[in-house]
Amino acid sequence: MFTKLVTLAVFGLLSIATAHAFDPLVIERAKSLGECEHCDFVSADLKGVDLKGIKLDESNFTGADLSAAAIDDCGECNFTGANLTGVHMDGASLDEAIFNKADMTSAHCSGAYIHHSKFIGANLSGADMRKVNVEKGNFSQANLTNADFSGAKLKYANLSGAVLRGANFSFADLSSTDLGSLDLEGATFRGATFNGTLLRDAKLKGADFTGADLRQSRFHSVSIYDTATNRLGESFDPVRCADLQEAGALFDATTKCGK
Repeated sequence: MFTKLVTLAVFGLLSIATAHAFDPLVIERAKSLGECEHCDFVSADLKGVDLKGIKLDESNFTGADLSAAAIDDCGECNFTGANLTGVHMDGASLDEAIFNKADMTSAHCSGAYIHHSKFIGANLSGADMRKVNVEKGNFSQANLTNADFSGAKLKYANLSGAVLRGANFSFADLSSTDLGSLDLEGATFRGATFNGTLLRDAKLKGADFTGADLRQSRFHSVSIYDTATNRLGESFDPVRCADLQEAGALFDATTKCGK
């Protein structure tokens, strides 16, 4: 009886393990046709696979291993929990893709179009995100330590709870993003744009704002009374150079501060 139960248990485990077995012929077919939209790559082993030139829109890569793989067209794809360490996505079209809890350590995404995508809880430490368009991206609770976002478009991005230590946002457009209460120690914002960017209560020690334009940032909150609505509201004053000095941030004569 015991032997039979063990046999059944092993058979059950094997069944589960093979239920999501990946058929390599899918890749061959995709390369031949140049497309594989809505394809199922859940938990697939795709280490180092070259998927460039294949239209993969709305495909599911949940839990897949794509370390060092190459992708250039995957709009609305699902990479939740995937291993994307060292993945090659330079110049890729990845709009509205989902990267929640994915490991994107040292990922190569420079010049990619990743508009309105989700990176909730993802690890992008050391990732190359130079000149990416990730406007309206959601990076809440993500690890962006030492990631390079220089020249990136990040308007309206959600960075709540994200770790930004040592990240590079040189010449990036951070308009209308919320950096309030975040630890920006050691981050670089040289020449960055902060139109409508919230920085209230952010930790600025060691952050580099050389050449940045902070005149339209939102830093000091001021309570105001709106006589038209008879309601108490809130207004913001921009970051002043005195604020940067007090916080231990780096700046110089090229930094445009509020008054």
